[in-house]
Amino acid sequence: MYYDQIRHRHSQVLAATGLTPVEFDALLVTFKYHWDEYYSHFTLEGKVRQRISYNRKTSVLPLIQDKMFFILVYLKTNPLQELHAIQFEMPQPQADRWIHLLSEILRRTLKTLGELPDRNSKRLIHILQGCEEVLLDGTERPIQRPLDEDRQSACYSGKKTHSIKNNLLCTNNLRIVWLSSTYEGHVHDKKICDEEPLLLPRGIRLWQDTGFIGHRPDGVEICMPRKKPKGKELTAVEKQENKRISGIRIKVEHAIGGMKKCRIVKERFRCHKFGFEDMVILIACGLHNFRIRHKMSHITN
Repeated sequence: MYYDQIRHRHSQVLAATGLTPVEFDALLVTFKYHWDEYYSHFTLEGKVRQRISYNRKTSVLPLIQDKMFFILVYLKTNPLQELHAIQFEMPQPQADRWIHLLSEILRRTLKTLGELPDRNSKRLIHILQGCEEVLLDGTERPIQRPLDEDRQSACYSGKKTHSIKNNLLCTNNLRIVWLSSTYEGHVHDKKICDEEPLLLPRGIRLWQDTGFIGHRPDGVEICMPRKKPKGKELTAVEKQENKRISGIRIKVEHAIGGMKKCRIVKERFRCHKFGFEDMVILIACGLHNFRIRHKMSHITN
């Protein structure tokens, strides 16, 4: 399967990659730069190159657009590696090598474009200067049941599934500006904030849900729904206020939904390579930010 076969079919490109053809072409320029930089110094196996090599037309992924198409389809549709290999007419071990290599190239591409969310919570005080409000929430992803008993217990979320978690911050325009490290499913959202305390500009308004009760960064105005007291009911005024807050907080749910257009961070995660579960959600956030920026620039123009 090659990109040129569907490049003129807008709906098929969008369904396969999560990007429109225009967005695909805009991302491809920087992706090509990072691929050429890597391939001029290293082989596909990651060994230092001893001589100059040129892309062969007989390669399973002959063109640079085919390489980016390959990794975007994998992230967007989350197929079994065996099925992905069949689609691109290659053996599964070769598909596995391409997946991990091109994921790193895509991560570098998004970093160069400035689309990746920050991972250091202490830099937020500089990143969010001039921002009036920001929204905080946690997101959970199901994973395959671990074989190790200790990891089984750590990843069991209490919802009859094993999962991993991240917290994230987004702005009013749905841009994800910070992403926490990846934690096991039993770790509470508030606990993640304790492990990675947010350093926010003084006076900024922070919207969060009741999963963050007790989380109050210094100098920050907290906006959070009121939790129903045990054995009692909320008043009509409190219910109305909760409804108003939820109407504003829905923006962070939209940001998470945009990130989860990459089904690899929505459906059960099956890869066991160390660190890959953290890389894919970082890339998914970067692709979401890229789409947001591209749409905003298109509206402005």
